[in-house]
Amino acid sequence: MSDNPYEKAYQREKLARNEAEHLLEDLSRKLYDKNEEINRLYEDLKRNQSIMVQHEKLASVGELASGIAHEINNPVGFCLTNINSLQDQLPILLEACAAGSPDWDAEKRADADYLREDLPILIRETIDGLISIQTIVRDLRYYSRNSNQDAFSGADLNQGIKSTLNVLRNKISAQYQIHLALGDLPLIHCNQGKLNQVFTNLILNGLQAMGASGNLYIDSYQDGDQVVIRISDDGPGIEDAIALEIFQPFYTTKKVGDGTGLGLSISRSIITELHAGQICLVKDGRGQGATFEIRIPIEQEDLGSA
Repeated sequence: MSDNPYEKAYQREKLARNEAEHLLEDLSRKLYDKNEEINRLYEDLKRNQSIMVQHEKLASVGELASGIAHEINNPVGFCLTNINSLQDQLPILLEACAAGSPDWDAEKRADADYLREDLPILIRETIDGLISIQTIVRDLRYYSRNSNQDAFSGADLNQGIKSTLNVLRNKISAQYQIHLALGDLPLIHCNQGKLNQVFTNLILNGLQAMGASGNLYIDSYQDGDQVVIRISDDGPGIEDAIALEIFQPFYTTKKVGDGTGLGLSISRSIITELHAGQICLVKDGRGQGATFEIRIPIEQEDLGSA
């Protein structure tokens, strides 16, 4: 190194400048990484917030449905009791119509004859309608069972599937054929209301994927220490490239405004986190399109209250 003091000063300044540049570059890189981390955390926070909001909406809907079902059930019960009493007295009414009155003219007797023919049919149809309402109410209450809390209880998943289909029957037109192959299942310690939400998401996704018509297949069976539910459709299917992405929050293949992209994400959360189960796509379903398989342990801890 030169003994020239100016040269030494220049070298010291150059070295200090290089060190300052390296330090600035290092700090800039750390700042960039920190900003990226903050952005990721912010996006995760927004996703989790949306999922929590969706969970609260579903819980509120379940609580509201259960309350409405209870309010409907009481007056329907009164109506059914009264109409059954009327049916018990029907022979007396029909006998009175047949006997008639000496003061009746031909027109009144014709009306009485018509009433004798029509009244039993009207009462029978009314009873059938009231029983149908009671069935819908019962299924609605079963569908929303425990959906407003994380409590676990013993539940029949086959009944949950049937109740879900009954609640969704206004969405299932005559152009859709539902094929059920429900095997014998033990009672499962689970949150039935939230599992019904999963069934709803998968069934509606299958119907939307098929368009105006198609076949929907729902199977259930026991496989060792697990119960298995399969829901399969005749839609276009799901490509392998996006098979893992469909369970991510906000991922959707639907048009803008047709979906939030949270249905499958929430379904996965309910199955994997709340019930220690599995949900995935499989290729050997009965339908030609997508087949979702759900596996839930028969014996499990009450994860919902942990």
